[in-house]
Amino acid sequence: MGTTPVIPDQLAARVRITQLLDEFSNRVDRGVSVADLLEEQSRFVTPAWNAEGRDKIAEKLLSLAQSRNENGREARHISATVNAEDLGAGRFRVRSVMLVMMLDRETGANGVMNVGDHDDIVAIDSAGICRFVERTMKPALKFTLSA
Repeated sequence: MGTTPVIPDQLAARVRITQLLDEFSNRVDRGVSVADLLEEQSRFVTPAWNAEGRDKIAEKLLSLAQSRNENGREARHISATVNAEDLGAGRFRVRSVMLVMMLDRETGANGVMNVGDHDDIVAIDSAGICRFVERTMKPALKFTLSA
């Protein structure tokens, strides 16, 4: 957004980045907009869909949440093994494993668990605000869950 990047110490950067990952996942699970967690010209790349621009990404994720809700499903996104590489100028390459559980709300119902890699670029501005510049998801495994 035009603000000067800040160069946080390693621990502060890691805390901000993990907070961003957690907040993003939490909002996606609840069907709440992630727009303010994204740079204006951010990109989201998956094998199933791609979107460019904060608003288009947020709209797509809200649409997916609406579809899950209409189909009686809930999602739980979990980031693990988070590694951040300082690229300089307040930017970080963040790699993590994402676990996504899609569960039917009905008692005893089935679900699906996807495991994949996220390869993200994150920016931290002069105010310490952390946002995604790019998110790239590469699926690795898919499991069927049964009660």
